[in-house]
Amino acid sequence: MEFKASKTRQRKAPQPVSEGTQLIASAAVREWYEKQMRAVTKSMLDDYRETINAALKTRTLKKFYAQDAGAQALLNDVMATLDKKWKTIFKNYAKMTAQSFTDKVDKHSRSTCWHSLSTAGIQQPRMAYTDAIQNTLGAAQEFNNTLIVGIQTDVHEKIFNSVMLSLTSPNPEEQGVSGIETALRKAGKFSDDRIDLIARDQNSKLYSTLNIERMKDNGIEKFRWIHSSAGKVPRPSHVAKDDEIFEMDDPRLWTGPKADQGPPGWAINCRCRAVPVID
Repeated sequence: MEFKASKTRQRKAPQPVSEGTQLIASAAVREWYEKQMRAVTKSMLDDYRETINAALKTRTLKKFYAQDAGAQALLNDVMATLDKKWKTIFKNYAKMTAQSFTDKVDKHSRSTCWHSLSTAGIQQPRMAYTDAIQNTLGAAQEFNNTLIVGIQTDVHEKIFNSVMLSLTSPNPEEQGVSGIETALRKAGKFSDDRIDLIARDQNSKLYSTLNIERMKDNGIEKFRWIHSSAGKVPRPSHVAKDDEIFEMDDPRLWTGPKADQGPPGWAINCRCRAVPVID
């Protein structure tokens, strides 16, 4: 009787010789960054609230509100003064904070990447500041500077529009002092959400990019994707990548839904991790 194999045998893919530890973005750095942005934004909102309320209590503005004349010009002046003041404050604060933030992410990347590569078997991993690393840090600092300044711009615009609307809106909730106070509360909620997104996204994205460059500089060509399982609604494309091995510049990282693309930690709110692989 002729022998027939029950199934076709396939050669197993070669297994990695060694792997490092998971590279995990620092929650402490993210929380520090959030705290810095929230502090300056809260000071701005408090100042807007105090200054606008003081202006509304003046006899002149009360008169103009009653007559629906001239109040717009006075409030325009108040808002222009506040805008100029806080633009300058945010500009200076952003430059200092963005630099401190990128320094902290870089320090965490150096420490964790060195440990991970050492675990993988690399003797004295290189942590040099290559052109790629320096360019990444410079671009991140400039971009985060812009993001922080943008918080002031967006919050001011929302408050300004609401202040002007308080003069003309037929909606009682948007009129007068109560309308302005509602707008300030909404601006606070908007800024909190914006700050949370900036801190989470930029911390993870910069950390991921620095690690990729440092792994490349040490001759590491591949990494294993580890899905975090932390999200309430996991990305199907990231779940599918779990435990798969990718090359550093693997084109598969940039396929699928645009919002899901990139290495672990690159996509917005992605908490997936990379593990250096030596094969």
